[in-house]
Amino acid sequence: MNRVPDRRVVEHLDSEKVAYWYFRLNGFFQIENFVVHPERRGGQRTDADLLAVRFPFRAERLFDDPSDIMADDVQRLSLSCDLIDIVIAEVKTNQPCTLNGPWTRQDRQNVHRVLAAIGCLPPDRIEAAAADIYRAGFHCSDALRIRLVAVGRDRSQDIATAYPEVTQLIWSEMLAFIGDRFHRYRQQKTQVDQWDPEGRKIKRLADRSNDAAEFIGHALQMMGVRNG
Repeated sequence: MNRVPDRRVVEHLDSEKVAYWYFRLNGFFQIENFVVHPERRGGQRTDADLLAVRFPFRAERLFDDPSDIMADDVQRLSLSCDLIDIVIAEVKTNQPCTLNGPWTRQDRQNVHRVLAAIGCLPPDRIEAAAADIYRAGFHCSDALRIRLVAVGRDRSQDIATAYPEVTQLIWSEMLAFIGDRFHRYRQQKTQVDQWDPEGRKIKRLADRSNDAAEFIGHALQMMGVRNG
């Protein structure tokens, strides 16, 4: 007797969506795949996987239970309590954290174009801010911080050496935060019909996992993340 082949569909998780939900759960408003268009016709100059902004006085549940405000990933994400935080995030699924050439090569002026498109600085301050970002990976002025963030399978020593102030986020730690948030506030997050399909998928996976290790392992498998 011939065996029927197993045709079960293996669920997949989009890594950029996982990064999106990590930032969203930490209070960031985001644009996905922010494209830097060419001067005239032709292909795009580059794109930011995520462009995100977070305001410093965020306090989810402040008016529901002031003693139980949702704790964001302050240390790992280097969050600020007094700066508007603008993040240009580069996401890699199966590679170490990476900053691509468009964000580190000053001659291309892609950071200039992103800052102009965002509108967070007056035109006469863009040049200095872009120079800071190309040199160190971040710019701070007044109540504003603009920075590069690298997301990947593991941390990069090259980035740590060249850009020590750049935050590097790795999947296992990001998933640990997501799983903990969904578990800790599972009663408050029961109705998520309005979330996008990937967000609902992550939530279902967290709900049916027995513990954090199981959730992280299954999520990494669904994302296709392999050991480095």
